[in-house]
This record gives sequence, structure tokens and C-alpha cells, in this order.
Amino acid sequence: MHFLSLSEQPFSLLDESLAQHPDMAEQTVLDAMRTWLRPQCDAVRKRASWRESLSEAGLTTDGLISFDMLMRSFSGIARRPIDTRCRCASELAKDEAMLLQSLALMQGMRGDETSALLEECFAKEAINVVRKVVHWFAFSLLEAGLELRVRERRVTYMH
Repeated sequence: MHFLSLSEQPFSLLDESLAQHPDMAEQTVLDAMRTWLRPQCDAVRKRASWRESLSEAGLTTDGLISFDMLMRSFSGIARRPIDTRCRCASELAKDEAMLLQSLALMQGMRGDETSALLEECFAKEAINVVRKVVHWFAFSLLEAGLELRVRERRVTYMH
């Protein structure tokens, strides 16, 4: 049997202990994303609108359009199926965490890191287009007062 040490395992936002407890800004984006992808949920028992939740959070029409474009990119041109959860789930999926992290990095003007993160889901040819849409939505969130936290990677140093 082979066990991987923590330093050998790939880092994920899910490694952070508080990542499973999103703050208000993260939860707003997460709810909108899950509602966009799965508008019907038996556990929630209602049809919620992602437009309503983002509008109530203060996003403008341009912000709603950029979010829709972002979700169309994730559902249409990604290299693989996107790992997401149902609206009623309490856990954070890997790709949901990646999207939140890429938005936070873009808000922090860390475009190269955003591109590197997006390469997990998109072909290199699509990165520039997706990065622009992430940029538009990230700054629409900022205009609405929703700042996402950048979760720094855990690093282990060997002496």
C-alpha cells in the first residue's frame, strides 16, 4: 500500500478547513451558480431564479449578463463535465471552489494565476476568452460590494 504525504498531494481549495463554510459573498455566487445549473431541486421545492438572487445582491444588468456568459462557458466549452453540487448540498465541489478562487484572484488583479487555475477546465485556446468573462463578472461583484477572499495555497517547507 502506498500512502501520499500531504506535501505530495495536489493542493485544493477544499484543503482549507473553513472552505466548506463559504462567507456571504461566496455563498451568493455559489447559490447563483447552482441555481443556474440546476434550476429545479426537490429538496428546495421551489424554482429560484439566479437573476433574482444576484440582483438582490446588487449586481447590475451587465453583471447578470457576464454571469450568464460565464456559466455558459463552464457548461459548454469546458474540456470535461464540471463538478458541481445540487442547490441543497452543503459541501463545496472541486470546480465550484475553483470558480470562486478564480473570481477572487481576478478581483485581486492576479490574472496570470487566474489563467493557470482555469487551465484545469479549459483548453489553452479558450483561456483568454473565459478569462475575460471571469474578469467582467469578478468586477461586477466588486461593484456590488461582494469581495471574494483569495485562499492561499498551503505550503510545506522541508529543512
